[in-house]
Amino acid sequence: MKIMLATPLMKERRADLQYIPLGLGYLCTALKRAGHEVLILDIRAERLNDQQIIERIRAFSPRVLGITAKTCQIRETASLLNLAKQNFPEIITVVGGPHVSALPESTLSELPSLDIGVFGEGELTIVELCEALSAGADLNGIPGLVFREKGNIVKNQPRSLVKNLDDLAFPDRDAFPIGIYNRYAIEYKAKPITSIITTRGCPYKCVFCSKSVFGAGERLRSAANVVAEMRELIEEKGYREIHILDDNFTSDLKRVRDICHEIKTRGWKVHFSLPNGIRVNNFDDELAALLREAGFYWLWFGVESGDPEVLKRIKKGIHLDQVRKAVSTAKRHGFFTGMYFVIGLPGSSPRSEKMSLDLARELEPDVMGVGIFTPYPGSEFYDQQTHLDWKHYRHDFAEHGFTGSQFDTDYILKQFDLLSTRFYFRPAYYVNLIRRHGMMGVRRIRLNFKNFLFRRLRLG
Repeated sequence: MKIMLATPLMKERRADLQYIPLGLGYLCTALKRAGHEVLILDIRAERLNDQQIIERIRAFSPRVLGITAKTCQIRETASLLNLAKQNFPEIITVVGGPHVSALPESTLSELPSLDIGVFGEGELTIVELCEALSAGADLNGIPGLVFREKGNIVKNQPRSLVKNLDDLAFPDRDAFPIGIYNRYAIEYKAKPITSIITTRGCPYKCVFCSKSVFGAGERLRSAANVVAEMRELIEEKGYREIHILDDNFTSDLKRVRDICHEIKTRGWKVHFSLPNGIRVNNFDDELAALLREAGFYWLWFGVESGDPEVLKRIKKGIHLDQVRKAVSTAKRHGFFTGMYFVIGLPGSSPRSEKMSLDLARELEPDVMGVGIFTPYPGSEFYDQQTHLDWKHYRHDFAEHGFTGSQFDTDYILKQFDLLSTRFYFRPAYYVNLIRRHGMMGVRRIRLNFKNFLFRRLRLG
């Protein structure tokens, strides 16, 4: 059967566009191994217009159109579903990803052009779904599906999480327009770059985090399995930099040691980065030295707030002395360091945002990532929302609408801007960045300035 897997168009931060959607890559491999013909429609990377999308669908003539969607993409997903159904009424539309996983029934209710939703991990579900569609079989016995039947929305039982992640075949990166992603790449030392994920799930309790797809328990691929994928990427496909997108790559120190040992033993001259952040309470000199020897050069730390009371309120499970120790350790070992903060967290105040700025300026990381509190479906704080307008979930925060009781939207957006500008617009920051990192620091300065102009002029 012919299956087209698509990414919806979306106004994103440019940094998000240097990575292929690994979830679709895993689905692509699973479907091909099951004997299906699969084509990726990468609207997100190629920036296709409606006519180009119609032409691509018509040329391939798939029976199934599958789309992956986060909450910040759900409006664009709705438009894509409508376009497909209007021009190809017989096509079967399927949506998976974080949004439908958190809100299975309501997603189908809100999207009349959607036939089937896949909630939770999709590799096994999508194969069973397509086998059932090929055979004209009933969908009721397939775990992880929500669908329409005789005018009603039917939700099947959830599918159990994959116990052994080593059983999953590696994602099909060759199905994507890799050249486009490498043109978008902005955070790197060497090209071509790619990304991998070596764990699924997170055991921590942060109240703003959605775990609708991978669950609350952490599952890890074995060191041997991770190294096997790295070998394929480096020795067969020629990648020179790998970004590991785990929520907590360093949770199992023995596994990290085994991976790093294999990297060094094989003599790979490749750069590694951890852009999704690691825990500050699980980082010391021994781990820093180990990572550096293996080629890791960039570490991000999820700090969220400089206010210890806010950290308690959001159940982050860290202390500021751990933040100070982790960042100073990373800098001492020569890492390019980043700290993530979030504006407008529950329980925060103008004083809290000032404490975050003071902490960042005290520790002087090389970069600072600033987000705005957004209660995503599947998070603890989502249920407290009184309105459900998906336009407020955009990654660029242009239509942000979430505020604490003491804030209004203008204040939140002002604080977002102030935290960034007061950290970056200091002569000492630029001098130190170039002194520590040379041309990489210069490139980062250019990027910071460009991002500032884009936000000011809303160029995207």
